[in-house]
Amino acid sequence: MLKKTAVSVLFVFAGFASSAIATPLTATEVLQQFNVVVEGSIASTSTVQGRTYAGGAVAGGQYAQKGNNLPASAYAGLTTGGSVSGVHVNGKGAVVGGSISGSIINSGDSVVRGSAANSTFNGKAYVAGATSGVNFNGGQAANTAATPAMQAAADAANSTNFAQVMDNLSQQLSLLTSTGSWVSISGNRATFNAVADATGLAVFDLTLIDTQLFGLGEFQFNLGSATAVIFNTDNSSYNISANFLGGSAHQLGSKAIWNFYNATSITTHSQFGGALLATDALLNNNQEIIGTVVVENLNQKGAILQAGFGGTLPAPAAPTQSVPEPSVLLLMALALCAMAWCVRRR
Repeated sequence: MLKKTAVSVLFVFAGFASSAIATPLTATEVLQQFNVVVEGSIASTSTVQGRTYAGGAVAGGQYAQKGNNLPASAYAGLTTGGSVSGVHVNGKGAVVGGSISGSIINSGDSVVRGSAANSTFNGKAYVAGATSGVNFNGGQAANTAATPAMQAAADAANSTNFAQVMDNLSQQLSLLTSTGSWVSISGNRATFNAVADATGLAVFDLTLIDTQLFGLGEFQFNLGSATAVIFNTDNSSYNISANFLGGSAHQLGSKAIWNFYNATSITTHSQFGGALLATDALLNNNQEIIGTVVVENLNQKGAILQAGFGGTLPAPAAPTQSVPEPSVLLLMALALCAMAWCVRRR
């Protein structure tokens, strides 16, 4: 499993010196509070209903389209580490690590660490750099402390290492063993039969059938008593056209996590349901996705709809305590003896 180092996205927000340190989010909180998390950049011609984070630049798209009706969070409707252009944010404002141009922030307070050009802010906004052709309809702030919401969003923006948190989640989930969940294939249809453990967690190990499975045209789901469903699959490239039958995409939106833990490229051609976790992948979505999307880069052509994860994830395995080798213990003892001898000489 190829994973990036922690150098990732603790935001190139070098300028984000805040007056307070916000509490980093857990993986579960990320899945609950965000609709899209992208470690790199976004190119979009569509909409995101919920909250979005991007470590790099964002070009095009409409964000926080549910307006202010988003899950509780200190984060803005759109938070980026790079510059943004041609975006429309409908709720909770924006925190932009670079410059902003040709954009409309329709609601909420905003922070821009670079310059602003040909843009409109309908909430209060702080812009650190030069401005040109900007409408400050909600008022121009002198600093990020202008309102509590603005300061909270600025503090939150660089508080969570999203790449590390979500990489760790993907690795943790990939190690889960099947709970007995199984897939039957008949013609062009795959039926996923979930078997949940005592906590309501159902785990599918798809690694032996994923090449065949994701080439099929229909997916059907029998979730039974499962309240959280994990699909583990290890291919590097996916081209998914399967139809999720019987409205199951909406059913899976808040229950399922598709863990594409080795993927570098994913393309979807039909409606897709469930959180899509592929932290090393470029995602091209040509139809809507219902659930949280966590990827490396996003080329968005279909809407991504809010469906915060409502299941319970297994607790991370406790770190093992390493026991010193006998040779290490001997060296430590010798060092202590040497220190004692020096003290006695004095």
